[in-house]
Parts: sequence; structure tokens; C-alpha cells
Amino acid sequence: MRDVVSPSLRRILCVFPRYSPSFGTFEYAYPLTDGVQAFMPPQGLLLIAASLPAGWEVRFIDENIRAATDEDFIWADAVFVSGMHIQRPQINDICRRAHQHDLAVALGGPSVSACLEYYPDFDYLHVGELGDATEELFRRLGRDTSRPEKQVVLTTQERREMSEFPIPAYELIPLERYFLGSIQFSSGCPYQCEFCDIPGLYGRNPRLKTPEQVTAELDKLLECGLTGSVYFVDDNFIGNRKAALELLPHLVEWQKRNGFALQFACEATLNIAKRPEILSLMRDAYFATVFCGIETPDPAALKAMSKQHNMVVPILEGVQTLNSYGLEVVSGIILGLDTDSLDAGEGILEFVDQSEIPLLTINLLQALPKTPLWDRLKREGRLIEDSDRDSNVNFLLPYDHVVSTWRDCMGKAYK
Repeated sequence: MRDVVSPSLRRILCVFPRYSPSFGTFEYAYPLTDGVQAFMPPQGLLLIAASLPAGWEVRFIDENIRAATDEDFIWADAVFVSGMHIQRPQINDICRRAHQHDLAVALGGPSVSACLEYYPDFDYLHVGELGDATEELFRRLGRDTSRPEKQVVLTTQERREMSEFPIPAYELIPLERYFLGSIQFSSGCPYQCEFCDIPGLYGRNPRLKTPEQVTAELDKLLECGLTGSVYFVDDNFIGNRKAALELLPHLVEWQKRNGFALQFACEATLNIAKRPEILSLMRDAYFATVFCGIETPDPAALKAMSKQHNMVVPILEGVQTLNSYGLEVVSGIILGLDTDSLDAGEGILEFVDQSEIPLLTINLLQALPKTPLWDRLKREGRLIEDSDRDSNVNFLLPYDHVVSTWRDCMGKAYK
């Protein structure tokens, strides 16, 4: 999108909001590291920064590392923000601070793309992925950076092909301050798990970068000082199995050229255990960790949430298969499902012991907009907006029992 013509050069301040404290970002372990301050680089906003019209200046601030200052806002002509639902309070706070300096603020990313109504104070809402809406935003700011009289909503109708994406602007951030590097190969997932918003936001037919793009991004990450591990942030690394098979030999060759400089990690559905040809190449490419959303060891619950693909092989057998290829399995578990019984916690703890999975995130069920779960619970009148609750779901089991079971499972799993 560097071909977007702008009559004026602009200074764009990109601000990524801080995460609320959580188990999943490991922030309480950062003091044990050599200077880590944040979890992963924010791919989406780095992509937008790399897509700005030629000649525009950009300053990138991840507030997980440092907060944007008055000087940053004074420098800028406009502010770009992106984030997820969990960052909603911080997203709105960035808007408030930018408006104190009378700056136009544009918000894009997954949260606003699902829920425009969460963000009434922003000047521009960018709904959807990189595409024609992005070009229109650049044109408008090229003409005039003053705040519009009323909120402008720009919705992507024609997405830019991922094969045409620029390399994210990794050079704008201190990569050495991140727990993991990040890279994206594909977007979308063919499955329709009830609680997941990925198909609603990004589609069921995974779109792809070329292997050459991926290796060029890895080169850039090394050039910018990344060491350690890189996480493929794809919604499902094997969402397109043929494409994964085509990519992996390129990753193997890249590792050989670079002395196996980085470990790889990814997220994939557990049916990857049925693909020895993929697992073998992943081992050769130095993949060390695979996050699998196991969710529950209960087959009836998996069927109810439309996640039958987790039962293509017995779950424990699938975990053991991945381990046999040198892959550490990390998993997500959910409590508060409609199918849970009063002793659901006991079944989860038994699974933890049997699977020997070293790292699990045990979460309460949350209903996200743009999911079948949200739609169903809304019809049933079971969505609850209460910031004092740990979940927005009215569970079938007593709320206090579910929460106490969740806390008990966490305590015993990590004792």
C-alpha cells in the first residue's frame, strides 16, 4: 500500500495497549529473565506500520514495554491503535490521552472488527483486515489529519492477498525485550468450534503467505536482534495441511543455513497427530512446542462444542505421538461448559496427571462476539455483563462452584 498517494507527509504514532495481568502472558516470570518486558510483538500493528505510504514517519510504542508520553503525542499527526477484547479498557484509555492533544485516533484489529459499539469515542474505526479500508484511511489522513466531526467507520470489502503483505516493521521495536518472537504464515481456520471467533473474523479457508515471505521475515527477525524462539501465530498451523507441507522444507533449509538459530512453536489442532509426514518435518525444522486446544478430556463435551476433530485419535495417544517427535505439548483447558458435571475438576486433574503436559492454561468459559456460543447464549438469555464476575457466561452449574473448581484445579495442577 506504499503506492497510496499522499499530498502531505504524516507522522503516525502506533500504540499497542498494555495487557491486563494474566497467567498466559507469563509477566510474573519476566524478572527471572534478562530484560524481557513483553510477551510477543504485536503482528497486526507492525504490519500496518510497514504498509504506511512512502515517506510517512512512524513511531511505534508497545505499552507493555513503555507508556506513550506527552512528547510522543505532541510529535504525532495521528494515532493508530489495535488490540483484543481483553485490552478494551487500555484501548479506550489511549484514545482518551490522544484526544487530550486533539489528535485523530484510528482503531483496527480483532476487537473493533467484532464489536464496533465498544469504541464510540474513536475518530476512525477500521473494520476487517488489511485492504481497501486501510487505503481509504491513509487517503483521508493524507488530505486532513484533523478530527472528523463524527466517527468514521471504514470496512474492508477487498482484503489484500497475504502473498502481497510487506514484512512487518520489526525494526521499530526492541525485539530483545520480548519473551517470544512472532510470525504469521496463514489466517483463518476450517473448523467451527463453538467458542472460537476466528472463522467469523477471518474465514474458514486459510489464506497464506508464500514460503519465501516467511523465510524473509525470519531473516529480518534475526537482523533485528531476535534470539530464542519464534511463535507462528496462525490460528491453526495445519488449517491447510498441503500448504504446511510445502512450507516446512523451506524452514528446514533456513535452519540449516542459519545454524538452527531459532526454535519454532505453533498452534495446531490435535489431529496433527495423524500426520507423521508433517510431524517429521516439524522435528527437522526445530519446532519445539505445539499449543493444542484440547479444551476438555470429555468426548461428550467435545462433540457439543463442535470439536470432534480432537477425537480423531485418543487424546492421550495424540499427546504421546507429538512427544515422540520431540514436540512439547502445551494445552488449553476450559471449565464452565454446559456439559460439565459437579466433579468436572477431578476429571481435568486426572487428565493433567496422565498426559504429563507441562504447561496448561485452565480457563473459565468466556463467550466472545462473532461466535456460535455468543449467539446461542444470547438467545438463551445467558450472557452477563458484569465486570466483577470472572466470566460473562451464566453457567448451568452454580457460579461459585465453577469458580472454586477452577481455582482448585489451578492450585493443584501447579502445586
